[in-house]
Amino acid sequence: MSNFSDLDMMYDYEKDVSAAASGYMTFATKASNDEIRHRYLQLANEASKVYERLGKLIEKSGGSI
Repeated sequence: MSNFSDLDMMYDYEKDVSAAASGYMTFATKASNDEIRHRYLQLANEASKVYERLGKLIEKSGGSI
C-alpha cells in the first residue's frame, strides 16, 4: 500500500480542478442554450477560483506550481 503525503494529494486535486475548469469552458463554447452556457461559465469560474486557492495552499505547504 502506498503512502501519499498531503502535498501529493493536493497536486492530484490541482490536476483534477484544472481539468474540470477546462471541461466546463469547452462545454460552454458548445452549448446552444444561453442559460446552460451561463451555468457552464459559472462552473468554470468557480473551478478557477478553487485552482487559485489550491495553488496558494500548495506553495504554503512547500510545493510549487
